[in-house]
Amino acid sequence: MAPKSYDSPSIYGWGQCTTQTFLIGSNQKGYAGYDGDIKENDLIELIVNSEISNIKLINHRSTKRYQIPIDASKSPFPWKLSVNLVNMNDRVRIVR
Repeated sequence: MAPKSYDSPSIYGWGQCTTQTFLIGSNQKGYAGYDGDIKENDLIELIVNSEISNIKLINHRSTKRYQIPIDASKSPFPWKLSVNLVNMNDRVRIVR
């Protein structure tokens, strides 16, 4: 993985408080309408679905939902989860 995970050529995901959406390591601002509306104390649900090769972000406060299809030829298994926590008291809970 690259020193900055969002620079990795196989990374997919979203940025906080910006419209950054990363598709295979490239910033595609506002992809699929993503507006970066994430605020302190928001509950964000990230669903990783390897069976249909996509990831989904759900913001419970705003009820906004976003989805990114994953190109398995560019991001083969095993997938790695990278979460960048940048604010004090940010935390992650993994639920199966």
